[in-house]
Amino acid sequence: MKRNQTRTVFSLREGIALVVVLIAITLPRILALGHFVSPDENLWIYRSANFYFALGQRDFAATYQQEHPGVTVMWVGAAAFLIRYPGYRGSGLGQVETDQFHYYMNNFSEVTPLEILITARLILLIGHILVLTLSYWFARDLVGTIPALFGFLLLAFDPFHIYLTRILHLDGLSSNLILLSLLSFMSYQLRERVSSLIVSGAAAGLAWLTKSPSLFMIPITGMLVLWVLWKRLKAPGPERLWRRLWAVAWPVMVWAGIAVLVFVILWPAMWVTPVHAISQVFSQAQKYAERGHFSPVYYNGAVFEDGDIGPTYVMYYLHVFLWRSTPLVILGVLLGILGCLFRIGPFRQQATRYVFSGLTVVIVVFYVGLTIGAKKFDRYFLPALVPADVIAGLGWAAFFSWFLEFRWNKVVRIIPAMGLAAVVLLQLTLALREYPYYSTYYNPLLGGPRKAMDIMQIGSGEGIEQAARYLNEKSMAEHLHVIAWYSRGSFSYFFKGHTRWMGSNSDMSDGAWNRFLTSDYAVIYIIQWQRHIPQPILDYVSERTPEYVVRINGLDYVQIYKIR
Repeated sequence: MKRNQTRTVFSLREGIALVVVLIAITLPRILALGHFVSPDENLWIYRSANFYFALGQRDFAATYQQEHPGVTVMWVGAAAFLIRYPGYRGSGLGQVETDQFHYYMNNFSEVTPLEILITARLILLIGHILVLTLSYWFARDLVGTIPALFGFLLLAFDPFHIYLTRILHLDGLSSNLILLSLLSFMSYQLRERVSSLIVSGAAAGLAWLTKSPSLFMIPITGMLVLWVLWKRLKAPGPERLWRRLWAVAWPVMVWAGIAVLVFVILWPAMWVTPVHAISQVFSQAQKYAERGHFSPVYYNGAVFEDGDIGPTYVMYYLHVFLWRSTPLVILGVLLGILGCLFRIGPFRQQATRYVFSGLTVVIVVFYVGLTIGAKKFDRYFLPALVPADVIAGLGWAAFFSWFLEFRWNKVVRIIPAMGLAAVVLLQLTLALREYPYYSTYYNPLLGGPRKAMDIMQIGSGEGIEQAARYLNEKSMAEHLHVIAWYSRGSFSYFFKGHTRWMGSNSDMSDGAWNRFLTSDYAVIYIIQWQRHIPQPILDYVSERTPEYVVRINGLDYVQIYKIR
């Protein structure tokens, strides 16, 4: 009877922890879901439209839209079209570019792109919640309820992670799927449940369908397999060598088979033109590694005109980790390293040390792999920042476990529980300060956004919608012509009038100048001042006083200038 009561209490604690994780993941991400639009989301909306149209016409080859390949995100976008605008597949548009798509949506559709985007964001958020909840479940099975709980609460309230899991984009989903695949694979290795192996393979296949750098999962998984192989080979006993090798090999084959099967089944282009689809993914991935962004990139006080920061800047992703992580996560990672070295608290368990090692491998592999590549953005490093949050949870759990080892009285012994709660509340506070943008967070211990502007490229569309709403209040706003850098989506989805793209330095021809001078207003964004694009227009407006300024965290994110 006593055993049953203990089991009931234990199950209740697990259930409460699961509910807490669910709420923590959901609430910061679901509120104000349509507040602003990030720069690339308009691209994923039109690609999803093409993907949806291709499915409706059984044109499976056309489900290849981009080399990323972004298939999971386009399935989400297609589902949003099916819910909000099912008739699009019969529009007759065919495979179009973004300008054609938005012209059609603005002039012939009763549904706006913003409405479809919000629906897609909500569907994708449900996917994030499912993936992260499963990840927590495997982590709990590996390291225990309390360490897993606090690791995932730190992740749930990570400002940068919140931002990238609220938008229709690739990095948040691929990062979460990598975490799920890794944790479930390690769970299989330690618990030998076939269901864990199936989940890991499926998550890997979905990650590959989302973004090609997720293929780093192959060497990462290989390292975990080599560890198991080494353990088996050195284990005493009469078991023959081929049996030991087979015991390690068959799970790898099952894992890879499931991953490939998911990859093929969920990407219709693989049914008809597999060679073309795969070759495009790998060839473009190689180009991203060899060349930079198509426009200037700002980093550490310098502007790289060809967008190529280059592999010599090995500090780039270290800066990303320091600026985008919270002080609590950075300190928690250090505590995790100490806890693993000295085997404190949860690190006394081999499973916890193994999880720590596996998560560390992810961080190292992505750091090295992304540093070698020429094209660099802070969001690319999210697959390494996610396991860092989980490691930080382990570190804080080890620290307070060490605290309990001293002979305290009963009153003092509640301090660890209060301390862990305080860590989570501080993490939540850091995130809520940035609401509703979250991406405007930069580590306050390093100087916050003001200092970050000297190091990091700042601006992901935040505040541009405020500029649109300001101009919407003008008389005859629907007849105004406004020129902007992030014109498509970030501005146009909120503005009543006519929107024009400002162009880059290479586009400043006579026609581009005429487009600028005949506009009623110009919307200048913070990232333009950092990257000096387009320089002639910046020189022009720098001699004038902006009519309206959108300030976020003390920085002028958006400036509106009256042109005529």
